[in-house]
Amino acid sequence: MSYPQNNNYYPPQGGYYPPPQPGYYPPPQQQQPCGAPPQQQGYGGGPPPPSPGFPPGGAYPPQQARDPHGYPQPGGWQPPPQQYGYPPPSPYGGPPPPPNAYGGPPPPTPPQGFPPPQHQPTYPPPQQYGAPPPAAPPQGYPAPHAGPPPPPHLVAENIKAIDRACRGFGTDEPTLIRVIGTADGPMIDAIRAGYNHTGGLIKTIESETSKNFRTALIAAALGPMESAVFWANRSMAGAGTDEAMMTESLLGRSNAEMALIKQSYQRLYRRSLESDVKADLTFKTQEFFLMAINTIKPEEWVQPNPAEIATQAQALYAATKARPGTDETTVSKIVTSCNDAQLRAIAQQYNHLHGDIITMIKSEFTGHMKNALIYLFRGALNKAERDAKLLEDSMKGLGTKDELLIMRVVRVHWDRQHLANVKAAYKHMYGKELTSRIKGDTSGSYCKMLVQMVNIV
Repeated sequence: MSYPQNNNYYPPQGGYYPPPQPGYYPPPQQQQPCGAPPQQQGYGGGPPPPSPGFPPGGAYPPQQARDPHGYPQPGGWQPPPQQYGYPPPSPYGGPPPPPNAYGGPPPPTPPQGFPPPQHQPTYPPPQQYGAPPPAAPPQGYPAPHAGPPPPPHLVAENIKAIDRACRGFGTDEPTLIRVIGTADGPMIDAIRAGYNHTGGLIKTIESETSKNFRTALIAAALGPMESAVFWANRSMAGAGTDEAMMTESLLGRSNAEMALIKQSYQRLYRRSLESDVKADLTFKTQEFFLMAINTIKPEEWVQPNPAEIATQAQALYAATKARPGTDETTVSKIVTSCNDAQLRAIAQQYNHLHGDIITMIKSEFTGHMKNALIYLFRGALNKAERDAKLLEDSMKGLGTKDELLIMRVVRVHWDRQHLANVKAAYKHMYGKELTSRIKGDTSGSYCKMLVQMVNIV
């Protein structure tokens, strides 16, 4: 399978938030070389097995058979309730933080007062219910990709560097790692749009690199939204469903992001995202995902209404623990109609009255739907911890789940503040640096590319 070129793709609109101020993030740690054993023991991941090369380049075709190797998808995620020294969010009852996708500044610290969730006693306490929500979005709250493009001369310099790295015999892999591994969302979109050598940036990467290194380069080169479209399609190609890939490419999206994903999916594959989801999933899981991609949620700046939150938390209980069997449809309607602040408030209310909501989900649901619900609620409660755990899950056990590892590293690296939060959460949870773990589980240029993305903050 090949990757989309910039032909007929939605144009790189300047778009993202400005990068954080210098010095905000902690400097990257010095680590052991790629491929060296981790400094601390206790993780089962070994070096990844070699994987075959990828098929020749071209435009996204409609897929009938599953390509054994694919490319991951990043995405922009909003900052969670946090700890470990990084700033907390503003859950509800007061002004929300500004959006923080693709390298925005950290959110403001909220007022204190609401008790932390029962199963996360060390979270900074979110706000109380009851303060009036804002009547309009905060000043400057843009749609995805809104904002000034990167300076043209820097784009041109990066394009020239990539072209030189791929000319002649051999490939200058360190240059590709430096340019692609450090580019933020608007920069990589501009590079991809302006790169006209040998059929486009993606085709050039396909022809010049191989295996997991190529996967990581292409995942980053596709940019935040284009790779989301690719991974959504990849998750449904051939027999079976890559559940984690589908969940992480489609869930937790803002209304604007989902609109872009659906529009681009239709244009690239000449069929709707909804039709492919219908064909790939069944029963209540299908219903849940169709609701997730079609429901217009309150925007992220809309704060929860205390009375509505109490009603929804009670409705969740009535649809699950309070009855024999589970009313999946009611749960799906509630969860897919809420933004992160509302999901967080529902979880806190449910935890206070009925016990841990994650435990309830594990007992009432199974398989793909269970994991999708957990993904959403854990993200609403603490996105940094959720993503740190997903990264560890990609590396633990026998062998490395390379596609998932690449997908998750690329996804978190678009939002520089979120990446800093994930690194802090990972160290708190597992007692070591994320880069150290990656270096102990991967090797070569593949390892260096992942480490470059992690060490941009």
